[in-house]
Amino acid sequence: MKGVILLTLEVRRIAEQEWEMYCQIRAESYHQLYPERAVEMRHLTDLNDTRCVFVDGEMKVTGRLFAYTQYLHGQALPMGGVASIATRIEERGQGYVRAMLSAMLQELKENGVPVSCLHPSSYAFYRQFGYEYCCEKRIFKSPASSRLFATPASPDSGRVIRSSPEELDTLKSLYEREAKSRNGLLQRTDREWVKIVQNVFGGPKPQIYLWIDAQNEPQGYMVLIQEEGHKKFVKELIAANIDAQKGLLALLERDNLLQGWEWETGIDSILPALLHDPKQMKSDTENWFMGRIVDVTTAWKVTSPQAQTGSVRLGVTDTFAPWNEGTWQVTVEQSGQAEVAASSEPAQASADIGTWTQLFYGYLSVEQALFLGKLSVHDPNVLPVLSSLWTSSQKPLMLDYF
Repeated sequence: MKGVILLTLEVRRIAEQEWEMYCQIRAESYHQLYPERAVEMRHLTDLNDTRCVFVDGEMKVTGRLFAYTQYLHGQALPMGGVASIATRIEERGQGYVRAMLSAMLQELKENGVPVSCLHPSSYAFYRQFGYEYCCEKRIFKSPASSRLFATPASPDSGRVIRSSPEELDTLKSLYEREAKSRNGLLQRTDREWVKIVQNVFGGPKPQIYLWIDAQNEPQGYMVLIQEEGHKKFVKELIAANIDAQKGLLALLERDNLLQGWEWETGIDSILPALLHDPKQMKSDTENWFMGRIVDVTTAWKVTSPQAQTGSVRLGVTDTFAPWNEGTWQVTVEQSGQAEVAASSEPAQASADIGTWTQLFYGYLSVEQALFLGKLSVHDPNVLPVLSSLWTSSQKPLMLDYF
C-alpha cells in the first residue's frame, strides 16, 4: 500500500556495545548533565536486567526489569521491579513506553510473577497502565538537641556498638524479622545489601551500629550517613523493640558537633509520642512506590493471616492486562491461602485493577475504598469476608529504591 511505512518494534535486552547509547538516552530524559558518569558505572549494572524498545534497530526507550522478592501478608512473593524508563522528548507520544510495559507485564505473567512495583516520575502517567499509589514515607527532621526522648532507654536495657562487616548476617536477620511483618519490604539479596552497607553509588561510607540488649542479643541496627553541614542521615533503622529504637537514635545526642539529622520511615511511625519536645521535631511525607497486580489468579492465592474463611466473587476491570478482566471467585479455606477461579456469576464487589492493588497491598481498607468511591459492593453480605481478605495493621513500606 502506498504511503504506509511499516516499522519493526522489538523489546529486548541490550548488548554490551549499546550501553553508551542506553546511558545517553537516560541522561537526556532525566536532565542529567554528565552521562559519562553513568557510562563509568557499568560495573554496577547487569545487562540481563535491561529491557529496551528498538524500532528498526534504533533504541527508543530504556528500561530495567528486576527480579525481586517482596513480602506481602507475611509471605515472600516474586515481584517485578520496573525502573529506568526513559525516552528522548522527540520520541514521546509514539506509544513506545506502552509497548515496553505491555511486554514487561506479559513476561512477568508468563514467569508466574504476581506483582510489580516502580518508583514513578509521574503517578498519573503510570496509572494508565494499571499501577497505583501504594506507599508514602514519613521523614523526621530533628535539629541538634541535647535531649531527644521524654523517657530514655533504661541504662541497663542494652548498649550500642559499632557493627563490623563480619556482622552483616546479624543485620540480615533483624531486617528479615521486620520485613516478614510488613507489606512491601523486599527480601534482600546480597546485591541489595551491598547498596545499603557500602553506598556503592557514591558518597561517604555508612556507619552501622547495633543495639545489644541486656541478654547480649542484637535487637536493632542503624545505618548512618554523614552529610555536609554537620548533619547526618539515618538511612535505615530497624528495631525489634522500643528500647532498641531509643538507644540507637539517642546515639545522635552524643555528637556535640551535630547540627541536625533526618530519618525516613513508615508513614505510621509514632516517634513523636516518645519525644521530650515533639514541637522541635519536624516531619514531612514523601510519596513513594506504585504497585500493580500482574495476575490476580496468582496474587490472590495469598491472603492476610486474619482472613476469614468464606467465598467472594470479585469483578476486575483491567484494560491494559486483559487476562485479569472478568469475575473471579476467591475462596478462603484457611487463613493465608485462597483458591481463585473464574466465575460466570455476577460479581459481589467490583473495582479496577489499581484499587484491587491498593487493597491487596493493605494501603487501603475496604471501608476506605468504599468511602472514596473506588470500590462497589453489590452484595453487602460479603463485606466481612472481603474486609478481612487483605487486612493489615500497618501501612505498606519499602526501604529500597530501584
